[in-house]
Amino acid sequence: MGDLLSGVLPLLPLFPLVAGGWAWRASGGTAGRRINLGVQGAVLVAFILALGLIFSGPLNVVYAIGGSPSVVALSLRLDLVTAVMGLLVASLGAVIVRFSRGYLAGDPRQARFLSWMCLTLSSVLMLIIAGNLQLILAAWVATSLSLHRLLLFYPDRPGAVFAARKKFVASRLGDLCLLVAVIIVFRHYGTGELESLFQAAARGDTQPLPRVGLLLAACAALKSAQFPFHSWLPDTMETPTPVSAFMHAGIINAGGFLVIRLSPLFAHAPSAMALLALLGSLTAAFGAVVMLAQPSVKRALAYSTIAQMGFMLLQCGLGAFGLALLHLVAHSLYKAYAFLHAGSTIGSRSKAAIRLQVPALALGVLVSGLMVALSTTLLTVLFPDKPPSAGLFSLVLTLAIAYGLARLWSAGGGRGSALRGTAVAIGLAGVSFGLHGAATRLMFPFPAVTSPLALRVFIGALFVGLFLFQALLWRSGHYPLGRVLYVHALNGFYVGTWANRLLGRLWPRHTTD
Repeated sequence: MGDLLSGVLPLLPLFPLVAGGWAWRASGGTAGRRINLGVQGAVLVAFILALGLIFSGPLNVVYAIGGSPSVVALSLRLDLVTAVMGLLVASLGAVIVRFSRGYLAGDPRQARFLSWMCLTLSSVLMLIIAGNLQLILAAWVATSLSLHRLLLFYPDRPGAVFAARKKFVASRLGDLCLLVAVIIVFRHYGTGELESLFQAAARGDTQPLPRVGLLLAACAALKSAQFPFHSWLPDTMETPTPVSAFMHAGIINAGGFLVIRLSPLFAHAPSAMALLALLGSLTAAFGAVVMLAQPSVKRALAYSTIAQMGFMLLQCGLGAFGLALLHLVAHSLYKAYAFLHAGSTIGSRSKAAIRLQVPALALGVLVSGLMVALSTTLLTVLFPDKPPSAGLFSLVLTLAIAYGLARLWSAGGGRGSALRGTAVAIGLAGVSFGLHGAATRLMFPFPAVTSPLALRVFIGALFVGLFLFQALLWRSGHYPLGRVLYVHALNGFYVGTWANRLLGRLWPRHTTD
């Protein structure tokens, strides 16, 4: 079985890569059929690998390319993270490619667009199965460069070109951080093989890991559009919708994936973990506030992605790597659906326009608190070894359910609608804690990390403040301060404006762009 998986594993990125080259100069219809074969093949391979992991366990394969395999090698890794991410990305890629065939039907550049989509998909899949830092770095850069070509699909749009340039600069800074981290690791350990690095860290050889962790945390923050490096993401909305869907559902998760993949190294870098938690919590709050003020559907979804990526890095920073992987999967599925169905939201009622009544808010907090308390008790009985950060995530879930119930009860719809909504909330609390417990039990290879109490208290207070802001947002127009805050939130608190000015000095626009 191991020999079979060793032969199948390289096919995961190879199928879409070959299909992309095969379709480069074909007609639109022919290119679509060839691309479809490639992505469907990747889905089949991902499914075979997932089954192989269940029956044969983890696998590390090293293909030496002359010289020492620790320096020049194609090293591939099959484990739980590989299987989950491979199935997720391959399946989403197949759906988005199929959507692209209809979306760009009749466009003379459809074949080239589909080819770049396949190359981007292949780069992401190579990143997922990479078993050493050299290959991770190569796939990381290839993903960014191929995405850059998709962002420039409409080169005659100055806004799209400028946004692509902003993304390009942020990505190169992230690449530099990753490159320096790889160099430091090689100078100390003499290898970039993940399995060897994890074993060395477990033995106590952790001298360079605090510096490496900070560099990797910065790389992840830049890749996942964390504050204050986030402004490129909302500005890329002029790109075709399939690109937005794939970027928000797959590529933007690369920062979180990098932290999860290298979690045995991050466990020995407490300053990097604290940085991830702090930066992630601030980004989650910032993105959620700005999202509520956006009139554009796609920009609201972009700020939603920023907030969700912040929360995912917050989970990583608190040591909840299993929950972060679960969150990554859920966010990818939701965001792909949201972008591909963005047109159906036209004319819907704004969340900020719903008047939230005080009794509904109070009752929502009470009911959600009881739900979460019961679920937490059951989780403690079933999984007594839950991490210390579980209490913080219980608080966040309580606030989220309370806000949802308050919106439901305030919007009307009768007693039947309220009862159905309450039943859904109860089921959501139970399913959420069930998934949390399963993630904690299934993700046993992830290291246990304890975050400082002061940091958890600060993050809890931040989310309580965010809940109060959302609850009072509908009254913002009644007060001068509220109106001023709304305008600032509408403009993203002008962080993007400052970034645009800086980029304008570094890379001036031209009338020919």
